[in-house]
Amino acid sequence: MHLRQLRTFVTVAHERHFGRAARRLHIAQPAVSQQIRILEADLGTRLFERTSRSVELTAAGHTLLAGAPDILERMAKLAEATRATGRALRGELRLNYARTAPVGIATDIVEEFRRRHPDVTLMTDTANTARSLVQLRDGALEAAFVRLPVIDPSDLAILEVGRDPLVAALPTGHRLARRRTLRPADLRNERLVFWPRANGPGFHDWIVEHLFEGEMPAVARIEPDTEQMVRAVAHGEGCAVTTAARASMLSMRGVAFKPFAEPAPASPLGLVWRSAEISPPLRQLVTIARKLARR
Repeated sequence: MHLRQLRTFVTVAHERHFGRAARRLHIAQPAVSQQIRILEADLGTRLFERTSRSVELTAAGHTLLAGAPDILERMAKLAEATRATGRALRGELRLNYARTAPVGIATDIVEEFRRRHPDVTLMTDTANTARSLVQLRDGALEAAFVRLPVIDPSDLAILEVGRDPLVAALPTGHRLARRRTLRPADLRNERLVFWPRANGPGFHDWIVEHLFEGEMPAVARIEPDTEQMVRAVAHGEGCAVTTAARASMLSMRGVAFKPFAEPAPASPLGLVWRSAEISPPLRQLVTIARKLARR
């Protein structure tokens, strides 16, 4: 018993007519009759009672019809699963995380990609926005999670995937450390430990705009990354600002992280890639990112 014969049998059983079954199957009526005769011969029993006006199932035909659709459906699913395995996504995808987003939506997107496409080799690193954009434009990366906005995004595609609330890092002995929440205005007369604007000019300017009303605060010290900034805060050099996601990964004696009161300023995080180049693995990553970002 072959699947083609079984499919023809089910069609004739539903149509109760060889001519209509042939039209549905897009084959000639004699071919339908021949397949049914071969099937009956293989099974050693008649499946239809034929008259000049009708085609009716025999008892054996009813038994076969009861199980045939399930067999055809399972075989169709098996065939599709086999084809899907054969065309499984393969290759390599080079991707940077933002240093200020070590957990959260970015890692959710990547883990979902790994789950769906285990045959793609993901090569990941962590970098500040400026470095990621240079690597992206040089072709060393295919995509990166970066802090938005991006300065001069003309050659890039950008998808905002989420937002991270900002928090303040304060010396534990600071007067503001006793509060449960802060307001942006609370920091405007404080000396700040900041990072070089060149590391992420869009994010740097966004903080100045949203926390300090566009006026650059008094900077006590410039440090290259969040860890060094927080260490400087612990030594009493000033206050600092980072994302809640980054703060959740840092714990240092002498430092208190304080959230801002609602509505808290929240920094946008984006997935960026070269708009002129998108590989099949990258296309799937973007599809997953769009889906999870909508949630």
